[in-house]
Amino acid sequence: MQLTKKNWIVILEFTAIIIALYVLLKIFLVPVILSDSFKTFVANVGVGGYFIVMGYTVLSHIFAPLSGTPGVLLGVAIYGIRTGMILLYVASLISAIANFYISRKYGRKIVTKLVGEKAMIEVDNFTSIQGEKALIGARILGFSAFEFISYAAGLTNISFKSYFLITIVTSFITHFLSYLLFSKMDFQSEMGIMIWVGFMVGTSILFGLLIKAYVKKRK
Repeated sequence: MQLTKKNWIVILEFTAIIIALYVLLKIFLVPVILSDSFKTFVANVGVGGYFIVMGYTVLSHIFAPLSGTPGVLLGVAIYGIRTGMILLYVASLISAIANFYISRKYGRKIVTKLVGEKAMIEVDNFTSIQGEKALIGARILGFSAFEFISYAAGLTNISFKSYFLITIVTSFITHFLSYLLFSKMDFQSEMGIMIWVGFMVGTSILFGLLIKAYVKKRK
């Protein structure tokens, strides 16, 4: 199959994002997280660090252009996979409520301002997946696109009760499975952090491809 100009642009954009993410992790985030000074800072902050991790995660879900990667890394690298998953689970439920009500009350125009024009394409794709069964599948398979699914749900006719109940259960499942899968991983090492991020990026790409194939099939 011959690649079109559009295909090449997508490939180049994807490659640039991967390189930028690797540089960000390798040069900035990982050395800071693993440094003794940062560990001392976290110890001094105490329980307040929990709220920093959750607060950043919620903000990164509401303002989608803000990367949630630092929040995820902080959660699991500093507090371990078990506590990290608990913090991220609670934060995801808070953001799920916020995103749903923002899109339900203010509509697509405000959501576009919060996530950006490009990301809004993803939200629009998710709005085509309507119904409780579809939401269950999207939540389990698309946990890496959590915020977009939350916004999209608010733009459909699903009730908040059904939406939130599904979110509570499916998010627990994905976070618990992540805990089981990575419970033996050393998040105090560069390799452990890189594997974790690679897993998140990989699942995000896979789910994105599945959604695009589903939307294309329905057209």
